Amino acid sequence: MKKLNLSINEIFLKDERFRISYYFDLEKLVASIREIGLLNPPLVTRRNGRFILVSGWKRVMACLNLSLSPIPVLVVQGKGELETFLIAFYENLATGEFSLVEKAEIMARLKKFSEDEKKIVRHYLPLLDIPPTLSHLDSYLAFSQFEPELKKIIHEKNLPFSLAELFSEFSTSERKRLLPLVSPLSQNKMTEFLESLKEISRRDELPVRKILASKEVKDMLGSRRLSLLQKADRIRLVLKKKRYPNLSSWEESFDSLRKKMRWPREITLSPTPYFEEKRLSVDFNFENQEEFKANLLKLEELASKREFSELFKFK
Repeated sequence: MKKLNLSINEIFLKDERFRISYYFDLEKLVASIREIGLLNPPLVTRRNGRFILVSGWKRVMACLNLSLSPIPVLVVQGKGELETFLIAFYENLATGEFSLVEKAEIMARLKKFSEDEKKIVRHYLPLLDIPPTLSHLDSYLAFSQFEPELKKIIHEKNLPFSLAELFSEFSTSERKRLLPLVSPLSQNKMTEFLESLKEISRRDELPVRKILASKEVKDMLGSRRLSLLQKADRIRLVLKKKRYPNLSSWEESFDSLRKKMRWPREITLSPTPYFEEKRLSVDFNFENQEEFKANLLKLEELASKREFSELFKFK
């Protein structure tokens, strides 16, 4: 490769054909380059008389941040699209792990540059710690078509493959409606929200937009008292109730009974998942013998209450 010093303005950044990374934190790299300069030159190549980036988007963005120009670059010469992309791929493969979104972009580029599909499955998927199956390739290619906003959420929240697959079961227009609703939630609650919505839509033969246009959902979205997280969580509970009407009724009755018994907060009382069995579990913490005995006395008092036997009727 030939080494050159190029003004950043000479690099045509609008051509992103080889780009796989879009979301990164520049702070540490900016600090490093400010102190010791750019030690590892980005890779560029010429296309249609212009220099375009092959690898090193983060480094170039950091140099732009510092108004550092010209910068040293290495020029990839005499290579086709696939060969050039593979140089970028292997350079990045050696320096760190790829995120789920980056893996999806890699799959999309390999397909775009006409790499053999069987070779992608057999050779590249194992290098990326992806099971070497055609179905996994198809899934990652579907992820590469996600909207930029969703890709950013997946990257920033480090969402797992299973949750990305769940998003892929919704249409583009549905995902655009859903993203503002689910993005404040944790992974588990996000999964529950999407699974409930999908199941209700399938079971009741209702489009997603109609479910989200229900009065209950609209009222919550229009509330000025609720934060975005509170709105998302309450809509999740509404969907759960619609998906599991009996379970939701049991949970509400169980909670009501605990309150009626004045069950102490420091002692956790939990039924089995979905109230599958008439078995309950109790959990509490203690630091000494006195605290242990005190909790046992509270449990003994609770067990003597008339309502105690009602705790076993939720099945």
